[in-house]
Amino acid sequence: MKTMLFPHSFQRPGWIIFTLSAVLGAVIIIQQNFDILPQSVTSQLYCHGYTVNNIAIIGIIIGGILATCSSEKIEDEMISSIRLNSLLTALYIHYALIIVASLLVYDLDYLNVMLYGMFTIIIIFMVVFRWRIWQMKKEEKDE
Repeated sequence: MKTMLFPHSFQRPGWIIFTLSAVLGAVIIIQQNFDILPQSVTSQLYCHGYTVNNIAIIGIIIGGILATCSSEKIEDEMISSIRLNSLLTALYIHYALIIVASLLVYDLDYLNVMLYGMFTIIIIFMVVFRWRIWQMKKEEKDE
């Protein structure tokens, strides 16, 4: 069966891009809320604010796609089944969170929820998929 997954070699660069971009995004969010960085760094962030935000957003998306949509070293039907079930679980959780946020959050705060919502489905998928793969490998080791 033909799959649309990237080669396994794309997985490591994807994780690196995702991690660096997520750290950059976290620094931006923390700085906006708590103002903890030195003034010289803050002025650079504000000067290049849109560019830095875009780098973080695009990096998280591209890195996440490369990390999650790359095949495993051994890609069999069991891994494909786990991948599909993890994607469905992530989809259900993501939209449940969006529904709850729609009922509880209003005004400009809702815009922030939607911004973070861009990333939740891929992050939930990463967590669920890796956890299920870990469980499968643990069960194989126990037998």
